[in-house]
Amino acid sequence: MKQTIQNIIDTQNITTVFQPIFDVKHSTILGYEALTRGPKNTKFESPERLFYYAREFGLLSELEILCRDKAINKFSHLSLTGQLFLNVSPMVLLNKNHPQGETKRLIEQAGISCDNIVIELSEKYPTPNDNALCDALNKYKQFGFNVAIDDLGVGYSGLKLWSQLQPDIVKIDQYFVRDCHKEPFKEKFLRAIFDLAKCTQAKVILEGIETHDEYLFLSNLGMQYAQGYYLAKPSEQPQLTFAEVEVVLPAQ
Repeated sequence: MKQTIQNIIDTQNITTVFQPIFDVKHSTILGYEALTRGPKNTKFESPERLFYYAREFGLLSELEILCRDKAINKFSHLSLTGQLFLNVSPMVLLNKNHPQGETKRLIEQAGISCDNIVIELSEKYPTPNDNALCDALNKYKQFGFNVAIDDLGVGYSGLKLWSQLQPDIVKIDQYFVRDCHKEPFKEKFLRAIFDLAKCTQAKVILEGIETHDEYLFLSNLGMQYAQGYYLAKPSEQPQLTFAEVEVVLPAQ
């Protein structure tokens, strides 16, 4: 199994797809999240399985560097506009053997500015050393990268990390988006996050929007940045413009 994962890395047998993130208030694209798929028609096509085994066999750092390399070069090749969102594992950031400055080198080679890159840190994974993690992320910020907390609300340290890191962007986990129009607690949670974001001048991205009702509810709640299958699915050739979504406002 370990050799299989190593072979995938050595042969660069992965595919990058991009999912647009929309500024729905201005009908534009804020940027694209880069997502990885393993070898097609294999059990490792699923990113969850691919990254799980890479982590188990100590190959996560190598895999993430490959994913970033592929994503950066494809983003440049497709001449995509806006910001490129790259997922980074806390475990990789805290790995002393992980090459320093590799992302900066890759984007410079591709002719992309640091302020067009967003480093997404997922809250799904436990972080045993918050101070070391903040130090690592602050180095990215010093280079000019933007930093986002991904999956906010799914873990235990999100608000603490938000306070410590003061990220440019927070991405709300899809759990709080799913059926948000039916569950009062989710509405209260989202309103609180919007208020907190205003105080900290952070952008809020709502992930996992899959239905018209969710989109309409969130639009009325004040959503500006949106991502999800209802708007656009991940694709190797992502859409380049905002496709208007029909929003039927409730009668006054």
